[in-house]
Amino acid sequence: TSHHSHTDTAPTPHSVFIAHSRRATMATATGPHTRLNISCFLFQCFIIAYSRGDGVTVEHPDCRLFIAESTIPNAGLGIFTGTDLQEGDAVAEPDIVVPLPDHEWHASEDTDFWFLWNDYSWHPAEVGMNSDMEDGHALVIGTGCMPNCNFALINTIESKPDYDHAGLHRSKDVGISGFTGFHNQRMFTTRTVPAGGELFVSYGEHWFADRTDIVGAVPFHLNFERVDKFLKKFKKMSLKYQKSDNPDFTRDLWDVIKTGSTYDTRNRNALPLSFEDMQSAQAIGSAESRLPQSVRTLEWLNEHGRCMDNIRPGNSTIPQAGRGAFASRKILKGGLVAPGPLLHIANRTALNLYDEGDDGIRDTTKPVGMQLIINYCFGHKQSTVILCPYTSPSAYINHNSESPNAKIVWSKDSTPSHNTDWLEENVEFLKTTDKIGLSLDFVATREIQPGEEVLIDYGPEWEVAWNKYKKGWSPLARSDKYVPASMLQEPFRTATEQLSQPYPDNIVFYCHYEYEIGVSEGPWVWEDEWKELALYPCRIFSREASDAERTAYYYTMVILNENELEYGIIPPLVGIPSGENHILTNVPRWAIEVRDKLYTKDEFLSKSFRHEMMMPNEIFPETWKNL
Repeated sequence: TSHHSHTDTAPTPHSVFIAHSRRATMATATGPHTRLNISCFLFQCFIIAYSRGDGVTVEHPDCRLFIAESTIPNAGLGIFTGTDLQEGDAVAEPDIVVPLPDHEWHASEDTDFWFLWNDYSWHPAEVGMNSDMEDGHALVIGTGCMPNCNFALINTIESKPDYDHAGLHRSKDVGISGFTGFHNQRMFTTRTVPAGGELFVSYGEHWFADRTDIVGAVPFHLNFERVDKFLKKFKKMSLKYQKSDNPDFTRDLWDVIKTGSTYDTRNRNALPLSFEDMQSAQAIGSAESRLPQSVRTLEWLNEHGRCMDNIRPGNSTIPQAGRGAFASRKILKGGLVAPGPLLHIANRTALNLYDEGDDGIRDTTKPVGMQLIINYCFGHKQSTVILCPYTSPSAYINHNSESPNAKIVWSKDSTPSHNTDWLEENVEFLKTTDKIGLSLDFVATREIQPGEEVLIDYGPEWEVAWNKYKKGWSPLARSDKYVPASMLQEPFRTATEQLSQPYPDNIVFYCHYEYEIGVSEGPWVWEDEWKELALYPCRIFSREASDAERTAYYYTMVILNENELEYGIIPPLVGIPSGENHILTNVPRWAIEVRDKLYTKDEFLSKSFRHEMMMPNEIFPETWKNL
């Protein structure tokens, strides 16, 4: 089964690598191939070509970021820069990151369909969330799940997010658990990118290695290096045997290489397709030669793409809402505020949270809540279907039922990756559809001025639920003591100081250390190369100022033994035996990691507000109303 974004582009008669937002597949058209027994030419082509799509005309010629059909055939959507970028430039507005904790455990019996978020998510460790939950996914809404991956053309990298709740605190603010505190994850360029260039990010070679049966033999960096070496040998060989009576010898020989085998290898798929591509690759390298094929003209993008930077994030003007979306330029009535390509969830119960029963197995008779991602998605009271936009700016748009200045509508028929015929299908069709294919647009209902907050109506059901939650809310016990680890300041308190001023229960310190049976307890003087060692839970014993001005400190740390570990603390692979006190001295601040215990951040609070935004009845498909 091909798992990729929908496109109406006709397939080419070659093997085509396609990828979209953490997903890829290898589509091979049927066609005659001559099999030749030439063992040194086990290569095949890797094509990156233009695909033409018809989209919404962009109203703002100064748009800095577009979403449009990818330059990789059959890959669905890609993102493109509208301006020349230099190495190190920030590409787009910051993303938010939503944790999806322990989803496999909670949803093991509710997900009888392909859960699309699995293919658009990050491993928690990649966004610094690995100490916040035992298992699960990190959903990076925006550029974190939109770019394609092409190892020949990777030009961006993502930072880790910041963590705070825009000044709200669990001891006094009812809205604290209704939105994610993980924000400000940025995409930066790793090389120059011309205006119109598609942005690519690395999914990691392991992602493709684990999916070879689905995506085929996708070439890695090493494969392009090997092809470059081969092209040098090919050039020498062709010059040696070139004859004046056959000026096309080199071209003919390349055609033999190109069609001489159908074996699927990463080296073959890294080889240039055409003779002209091969000549370019000989001059500048096989990977670099693909760059011109990944650039669209700004005229094309203005005609076929949609602008992604009409809004920007900031602290909301709505009480308890956290962050909001603000117009970055004037938006005319009826104009596009933000595009909203969708990930569909056929059954909302896939987002349920459950408690453990007496038998240690989840108790499905008593859901205790829902995953936080539900707050960023749309639904309908008569349907199990949930629709989640995955563009970053739209995730910041807040609610106002009295004077909204924007609304949602279905995208135009010509919008890439939007299939209006899906709106006539039933929910069973959505269950069996393992690719994206729907899109909303956020459009202005009146003229919106630069700097004005963009607001939509979440629907009366949402508002009733929110007002009921506010009325019954009260802070949890000891919530006034909570301080997130990200807010902890130096100097850290010594063991003596903590007797009168203990740290909150959620705080854990980690130190780099390596325990071996029989090793001395120390004390060991810190060495900078130890930063590569594993992390062990530890506690502060004492500190010393590094200079007279006390601008920095060195700490003496005690590694926690097995008797001191408790729930919420991530244990090391090899524990320290009970009773032993392994000591590190002269440890600098940068070598100490401060983390929250498992499930203690605001996103994991019990009895949190969870409710999807409601789609207007007049645009919700009748065939999806299955309740």
